[in-house]
Amino acid sequence: MIPLSTLLINSLKTKCTNCFQFQRYATRKRFYRNTGIIQNEQNWEVTLDHRRLKTPNGKVLLVNSEPLARAIAAEWDSQKEYIALPVMHLTALCNTALDNPGKLTSHDITSYLLDYLPTDTLLFHSDEEEELRVLQEQKWGPILEWFQERFNVKQEVSRGLTPPPVSTETRAVLARHFLSYSFPAINAIYFGTEALKSPILMLACVERRLDPKDAVLLARLEEEYQLIRWGRVPWAHELNQAELTARVAASLLVVQCTAERHSSAKKTPPGEFAPQ
Repeated sequence: MIPLSTLLINSLKTKCTNCFQFQRYATRKRFYRNTGIIQNEQNWEVTLDHRRLKTPNGKVLLVNSEPLARAIAAEWDSQKEYIALPVMHLTALCNTALDNPGKLTSHDITSYLLDYLPTDTLLFHSDEEEELRVLQEQKWGPILEWFQERFNVKQEVSRGLTPPPVSTETRAVLARHFLSYSFPAINAIYFGTEALKSPILMLACVERRLDPKDAVLLARLEEEYQLIRWGRVPWAHELNQAELTARVAASLLVVQCTAERHSSAKKTPPGEFAPQ
């Protein structure tokens, strides 16, 4: 069983909820007092005042992991006066995987990720600012080296606006890797990739080479470089960073929790044998 990372849970505890409330993104008030989970054969459900939580299409929200069900229940329990759906990333990911509004398949998402790779943030190094290019090589270089060693591929970088080539062999290797995940997991990888603008950074997170906070900082490297030079609005940039970190953390939580099935078993009292 893969233990839930305290880092992931802490990353999900963003204060963005309050910001969304003030901006009136929430569409309904909290209508329940308590949250909980129940086991349904090998799956788990989330309850709101003992009523089963359902997806927008009316399906019962089922997950195959007790820790993931508890995390979703905690997400609903953390809502205050209003339900801020835009920042409830775990619920959104599970709803999307179950309802599949785009009628996508794992092959569809894999094709999208492979097409995204040539535009990966880490593959574009500055050709105008020497200081920025050196920083990119220092910060991004180790991750690119890890990526190539991990998947036994070679990947060029670009010094301009032209996307670097991605070989057929690289695409084939990554296609096999992505297709090894379940649909909820690859859907979560897609969500994290969108947040980071980088399949490579998302893979590094999934493989536990990076944590969400560090991945977001690497994804925002050029922006942070410019902010250091020209100044920043602290609360705005910190809020954006916290939101991106929460998105990536939610994605990783879904990937990790769907990697294995978790079920509860009744404990056998000392001196007794479990039934066969």
